[in-house]
Amino acid sequence: MGLIRLSLISLKKDLSKSMFYFLTFLLTTIFIFSFFNLVFHPGANINLGKDDGTFVTPIAVFVIVIAMVCVFLANNFYVSHKGKEISIILMSGASVFQLGIYLFFQVFIIMIFSIPLGLLIGYLLIPFINSLFASTFLYQGSLFYLSKQTLVATGAILLFEVFWCSLLNLGYCVRSTINSMMNEESKIDLSGIKGPKFSHRLFILCYFIPPVIFLFLKDSMSFLLFALIGIIGIFGIIKKVLPDWIEKRQKNESLQDSVQLLGLGFFHSDIQKVFGLMIIMLLSSILLTCVTVYTLKQPLVSMVALMSYISVMILMSLTIVFKIGMELNKRKKNFQNLCYLGFSLKQIHQIIHLEMKLFYGFILLLPFVYQVIILLNLLIRSEVTLYFVMIIFIIQIVPVVISYFISIYLYKAIIPKSIIEKR
Repeated sequence: MGLIRLSLISLKKDLSKSMFYFLTFLLTTIFIFSFFNLVFHPGANINLGKDDGTFVTPIAVFVIVIAMVCVFLANNFYVSHKGKEISIILMSGASVFQLGIYLFFQVFIIMIFSIPLGLLIGYLLIPFINSLFASTFLYQGSLFYLSKQTLVATGAILLFEVFWCSLLNLGYCVRSTINSMMNEESKIDLSGIKGPKFSHRLFILCYFIPPVIFLFLKDSMSFLLFALIGIIGIFGIIKKVLPDWIEKRQKNESLQDSVQLLGLGFFHSDIQKVFGLMIIMLLSSILLTCVTVYTLKQPLVSMVALMSYISVMILMSLTIVFKIGMELNKRKKNFQNLCYLGFSLKQIHQIIHLEMKLFYGFILLLPFVYQVIILLNLLIRSEVTLYFVMIIFIIQIVPVVISYFISIYLYKAIIPKSIIEKR
């Protein structure tokens, strides 16, 4: 009972972190449930994983993998920022097994609320999804149709997530020592991913050559193939080109502008911390846009791809906000020091807005260039409607914009207004 009580106290103490973790599980459950129920709809005629002659099986695998990655990352962000708390429990005489139970209780409490609620919301969305399916494909059937296979597939994925989250948490306890947990809050570092050693110019060319080629393409599949070259360019720009540009800009032009100097510094730190997440999100945006366009002659598959695109964008945006929110706790002391150095509240707000505009603007702009050229090309040739183009733009823009405002809101909690008011 002591461990359960301690787990509840910890959940209450870290309520904001727990809420983000809760939302990740909730949205993952809703999307997986809705996705499988659409795929297993009798009118869809999709043999998932068997003799599937459509693009749905690889789409399903991709979406499920992205959903599980979001859950595992959220779990690791949540647990790895409890280092000092865990070290105190260990110093109090708790065993690694008891520590694992302590973490399991916290995760289990979040899951026991988020998963059933996600299934309920997913079930309530069935009439809407089925009515959209029926109106699009002239299918006559029950709007409340729920496939038994949906429950089995969703249950299997959720059990897999719960099992691996528990295993990862126990592994974290076994690997970590009291000293390392006291001095390191995060064990997740995706910035160490190394790519081939290319020059900056080559990365830039890899990014800008595909959009030029897009102007002359007529085969939808070709968009996807050349977009893969562009992804190599995006990888290099984020990992190599942008950090070097920021460093030169700080040294040469920003020394006299403290707001720009600090804003660029924080922006640089952000892209390094969430490098892996940015790559996954940008990759997903471009690939799912290309798949949706490629399958336009198969409306059902295109609908599944579009639904997957919505799910991935929302999940990845939430995961990035979760990670940024975790990093802000460590940045609180930095802003306190800035206040002691004489920075005003207006200057601090300028630094924050510059950092967040650069960060989310960068996330939005890199895939958006590709999407605009591809969709305008198809629109001019009357292969897509303006309505379809607007849907793609909304799916891409809205989650990023909402993430921007959420991050700005989270920043308000660490601004040391009391120090500024005392000066």
